Amino acid sequence: MLTALTVKRHERRKGIKGIADRLKRDRAVVQVKRARGVYLKHITYISYGRKPRFEKLEKIIGDSRNRMVCSDKLEFPPESKFKRFENSDFSARLCTNLAICLLSMCDFSEKIKIGIYDPDGKDSDFLQYAMQYSSDVTVVTDCPDIYYDENEQIMENLGACSVVTKRSEELERCQLIIAPRTIEKTFSSNENTLILTNGRPKAEVLGEVYYKYYFKMPNGFDRIKPQEIETEYFCSALYSIGRQYSLGSIVPTMCGNFSTTQTTKSLYAMFEKLCKNEE
Repeated sequence: MLTALTVKRHERRKGIKGIADRLKRDRAVVQVKRARGVYLKHITYISYGRKPRFEKLEKIIGDSRNRMVCSDKLEFPPESKFKRFENSDFSARLCTNLAICLLSMCDFSEKIKIGIYDPDGKDSDFLQYAMQYSSDVTVVTDCPDIYYDENEQIMENLGACSVVTKRSEELERCQLIIAPRTIEKTFSSNENTLILTNGRPKAEVLGEVYYKYYFKMPNGFDRIKPQEIETEYFCSALYSIGRQYSLGSIVPTMCGNFSTTQTTKSLYAMFEKLCKNEE
């Protein structure tokens, strides 16, 4: 079961009504909702004080205290036992699914130099899909052993293998770089590189970078999603906690960055133009 928390702060009124507000005790309203076999316990905490007293919710929340589905604007005290749910697996799938969709549209994919930036080796299974479209794939990772195992299997199935290295400079020659997790460190690229990643990069990278994905949530789940929670984040909880692994097949219809958005068709047109500039 997923547990979501919404905090509503009651605005203090003035005068006698304000005194009455201070005498009121915080309360919690609990609703259990169901959609497509998933149960969501939605706790709405109504606070009349200056600060929410989260310790009052411990019995209601139970074992879910360290994976609360809530807005990123909600802050828990350092000494609190509560922790916001965070997991990038679903968002990583959105990133790689869009990359596969883009490559499938290219009639020149065998000429594309693909880079995979995966420092922790968490997304090694994506390599086999990338190599179905191009034999020129470079993987930059701090965990090369994981990719060596993938390469052996790919060699048996496709008769080709990728270049696996720790040197991020090798990405500079790539036209498409896929970084399924948030980019934490700067790596080499060029202005004609299309970079698909997960979340706004924490380091500067050169190229056309897209990290925000838009898609339609499957029918039913929208009825149980708390209003203040973003769709991608909620689907991430459904995927990781609710084990709704079918969500991992979703292909974004649009992607964006801090200044612009692209449909899959316009992204392909831009990528085709970038590739021609490289020739």
